[in-house]
Amino acid sequence: MSLSAKFIVKVKNSSDDSEHPIHLQIIINRKNQLVSTKKHTSLKDWDSKTQTVKKGHPQAQAINALLISIRSEIDYFILSAGRQNQAISFDDLKAIVRRLTGVQEKKPVQKLLGYFQQQVEGLKEKGRLGYAETFIHTHNSLKAFLNGKDIDLASINLEFIRRYEEYLVKRNCAVTTRSVYLRTFRTLWRNAMKDGVCAETHYPFKDFEFGKYNNPRTKKRAISKEQIDLLASINIDPEKDTYINSRNYFLFSFFCRGINFTDLASLKWENVRNNVLQYTRAKTKEEFIFSLHPKAVEIIEYYRNMEGNSDAGYIFPILYKRHKTLQSIRDRKKKVLARVNKNLKELAQQVGIEKDLTTYAARHSYATILRRKGFSNEDIGRSLGHDSIKTTKIYLEDIGDPLFDNAINESL
Repeated sequence: MSLSAKFIVKVKNSSDDSEHPIHLQIIINRKNQLVSTKKHTSLKDWDSKTQTVKKGHPQAQAINALLISIRSEIDYFILSAGRQNQAISFDDLKAIVRRLTGVQEKKPVQKLLGYFQQQVEGLKEKGRLGYAETFIHTHNSLKAFLNGKDIDLASINLEFIRRYEEYLVKRNCAVTTRSVYLRTFRTLWRNAMKDGVCAETHYPFKDFEFGKYNNPRTKKRAISKEQIDLLASINIDPEKDTYINSRNYFLFSFFCRGINFTDLASLKWENVRNNVLQYTRAKTKEEFIFSLHPKAVEIIEYYRNMEGNSDAGYIFPILYKRHKTLQSIRDRKKKVLARVNKNLKELAQQVGIEKDLTTYAARHSYATILRRKGFSNEDIGRSLGHDSIKTTKIYLEDIGDPLFDNAINESL
């Protein structure tokens, strides 16, 4: 990189008595830009060799002191950057001049929805597509609340957050949904403070009551073992392969300790050795290793030599070679999951299961049935990969404690 910087007088007219602005001329790789020092001098008072004003100038001492300071800091910055092998930009050197001349650059006003979009793009670049989607949903909710009109972050206060919460309640958003939106909003704000977009003293969430969202009750998703057996016994037309697949995914999840759909779709044949399943959960990065239930083995064998199975080594016909990018994989999983949940609801209705059955019910059913069989919350939580017993209790809280109930009833 070729770089030089010198002070010049930018002549406005030819009169020797006229005052002209003094600029620092920066040349980087043969391209040059000027930045004003906010000082002026006539040509007769300017010494181009020393790049200073002559003593006869009434403000010579003050002007020269500023020019020396700028020169000193510019030289030091260039030297330091060179030692660290860092590139130098025009903006880097201009910022030094503007700081020393007291010129404060106006920061662009940061908008709420615009900053949300920046966060989404940043998460996508890091491959955190799931978390990006959470930010997108929260952004869309706030956009609807604001009727599509963006507002300055600086204008947001506690009253705004409370009004947004009331808006969510009036729209009948579930407690869990409100919790996600508000916590994501709070995370965005903390990021804004870290980025210097918001002052650390401006934190509208400080007095917002999050306690009500600490352990929100989830909808009852579990079904009984008898209902699972009914689902497994349905005689499905062999031509309706999507319904067969949907039921298989649900049952495989149930018999494999509640494995979620994202991890199920990512399983490859290499994850199974001697009827032992080994995989890493995408959400927590925790590794699971356990012997497969005989029913799970049957389901896997169904797909081993099935025509039309995955050409990319996946066990289930969900992902194929054409799904190469993280985004295409995520989109494919979402599309298949929506179809699976739709099929499960129809199958459930055939055998009189009134709940809106989804793949997630397999995980809740697994935990609930184990508890009814006498397993401790700790053991159930460990098998699910929970890092907190509180999370396991959320899964189980709707069924009460059948062991405790039986003990009391038998004592009466």
